[in-house]
Amino acid sequence: MKTTYADRQSILQFAAETYQTVPDYPWQRTPESAVLRCPNGKWYGLIMPVPRCKVTGTSEEICDILNVKCDPMMLGSVVLQKGFFPAYHMNKNSWISILLDGSVPLERVTAALKMSCATVSGGSSGKHPRTEPKAWLVPANPKYENLAETLAVTGESLWKQSGKFIVGDTLYIYEGKPIGAVTYACEVTEINIPYHFNQGGLQMEKVVRLKLLARYPQTQFPLERLRDYGVASVRGPRGIPDDLLAALLREGAV
Repeated sequence: MKTTYADRQSILQFAAETYQTVPDYPWQRTPESAVLRCPNGKWYGLIMPVPRCKVTGTSEEICDILNVKCDPMMLGSVVLQKGFFPAYHMNKNSWISILLDGSVPLERVTAALKMSCATVSGGSSGKHPRTEPKAWLVPANPKYENLAETLAVTGESLWKQSGKFIVGDTLYIYEGKPIGAVTYACEVTEINIPYHFNQGGLQMEKVVRLKLLARYPQTQFPLERLRDYGVASVRGPRGIPDDLLAALLREGAV
């Protein structure tokens, strides 16, 4: 039997026939980037043209890739397959990139797309602790510390423990007035550290350790821009819309 290989059109056709997905194209700067969404609005796929070297390191030739979500327990073995790579411009702990240049069998790509859709739309029963890393938008508390000074000295900081955080999570930190913008991305490297603090109305018994991943100029992601992605305010830890997360990953700089 002749092998069919995946390209942009075959993936869009599969998504339409299998999930009745109509792709949307949200970015003016990259009008060919196609987002595939589940009925709940979450992404299960992203097709975009990139220089081949961004995923393979081999050339500047432009080719399409497909980003899909992957079970972190399987990620290490999945990226060993030909044409499968750690994610470009997505969280490498839970996403992968697949070449759509006609070199990867279609059935392998559609299997990965099915896994992604199931992972994104399946939800959690609440019976088991979360093990898959997640991205959070969290507000900074100026009563506790000067975050800029702490991160500038060591590249690390302590943060009030939330029961929601696990090791591997990424916290995108929104500093309130007078800044009013996302200014840092940090990875949670340790949780449940004993830390007794009671000052200015702020109490802490446990903290997490954060490692600096990226900085953002105060003009890059102000609240006005966050509102364009559906984020009206940041009053506590919250999830991040997929399109905002993609922009944060794309535009961050250490």
